[in-house]
Amino acid sequence: MPRIPSYLVGLDLGTDQSRCVVGIEEKGRVRCLSYGAARASGWRKGVIVDQDPVLHSIQQAVAEAEANGALSIESAVVGVGGTVDSLASRGGISLAPRAPVERCHLNEAVKMAARARLGEDRMLLQMIPLDFAVDGQAGIRNPLDMTGRRLEAQARVLTGSTLAHMNLTTVVNRAGIVVEETIFEPFAAALAAIGEQERQMGVAVADLGAGSTDLVAYLEDQLRVAVSIPIGGTHFIRDVSIGLRTPEPEAERLIEQYGGVIAEATAKNSRVEIPPTGVERQLREAPRRLLNQILESRAEELFDHVVREFRRAGVDGHLIAGLVLTGGVAKMAGLADLAERRLGLSVRLGLPAPLYDLPEELDQPDWTTAIGLLLYAQRLRHHREAERESMTAWLRSIFS
Repeated sequence: MPRIPSYLVGLDLGTDQSRCVVGIEEKGRVRCLSYGAARASGWRKGVIVDQDPVLHSIQQAVAEAEANGALSIESAVVGVGGTVDSLASRGGISLAPRAPVERCHLNEAVKMAARARLGEDRMLLQMIPLDFAVDGQAGIRNPLDMTGRRLEAQARVLTGSTLAHMNLTTVVNRAGIVVEETIFEPFAAALAAIGEQERQMGVAVADLGAGSTDLVAYLEDQLRVAVSIPIGGTHFIRDVSIGLRTPEPEAERLIEQYGGVIAEATAKNSRVEIPPTGVERQLREAPRRLLNQILESRAEELFDHVVREFRRAGVDGHLIAGLVLTGGVAKMAGLADLAERRLGLSVRLGLPAPLYDLPEELDQPDWTTAIGLLLYAQRLRHHREAERESMTAWLRSIFS
């Protein structure tokens, strides 16, 4: 009987788009097999407020991916964002005198560090170990075989809204998809867009979605920032809608066709046409520079938030590898230049890591997170296989 292929699937659920990418591992690398996307609704401020339209969007994206690849999708790694925050946590265990630190001791210390006090309606999403301390000597990356009386682990704990997470997993399950794991979306974007050397030097990734901007920063290969900023593409659209007195769909069209975030670069005599609304009967015109002034103001506010998060974490001025922008909003004209000016960092668009047979249309920053989720699915599978092999070896040692 032929072996059924084991697919890797990343499912990126955004306020504006649902994206699904399917791949398979071949000789240690991932080959892209198929993808699908669909417009989304039913979200507000990065949280599901109506499951039915979200469900419909997921079903459409998954059905398109299945049809394009002539395959069937049963499970996926799913991205989360919009309600995520993080906190530093420390925990430890006592050690037997003169006994060396073993891997089981590391696991126990990490588990103690994960027992952070969470706020009401908050749940543990992910826990990232940072370093260890033995008898108060901190900053140890690998304490295996060291001796001491006490082992402590320092970790960064990511939390999310319990209700928001439950709604997310429920709607994916309703679409007939098993959630293998959920992961903070900029982690996935970072997996696809940056390398280990950049994480060592100091780098940040901002995933600019429709409902929020999700931010992570690494320094010396350690996670220092993981937070959601409640500003995204819908805020730019709403600002233009109010400022130019036009419906949001028309504001979105104006941004796509004429928008940019550096107003001074716009010709003074350039104008945009605005269709009549309500009692109006004729087209109106507005200065294109006004449109871009509105966008520039919101972009400056966004990057001011980013600066505050960097300062709060103590990484401001230390991110040598700069800032990487992913997500659909990242493509807005002038955004990287404005970020460089505002942050004093080098800034680039985060294109996804090259996969075998990656379609050209996926080589865009708005697909980076989905492809990162696909790569995380590969890592997750390797981790589970290693655990199974370890358990098998342990059982053999007992019964042999």
